[in-house]
Amino acid sequence: SDRLNTRNMLKRRHYNIGTNLDCLLCGQHIEEIVEHLFFHCTFSQPCWRILNITWSDHEHRLQLLERLKERHNH
Repeated sequence: SDRLNTRNMLKRRHYNIGTNLDCLLCGQHIEEIVEHLFFHCTFSQPCWRILNITWSDHEHRLQLLERLKERHNH
């Protein structure tokens, strides 16, 4: 819903954040967007594994969250 202040969103809203949109958590040359931060970032993946949660690379983020809710009966 565009509520998380990712570097991508701030740039689209014309905040003066410079030209570097790389992810600050993992330091990789990958644009910081919601999907990367929560599902693909090398920083967040170990955090999810601690909770015994894995994400598919082929589904939309809303489908991923819905599947997680079903798996945990919430």
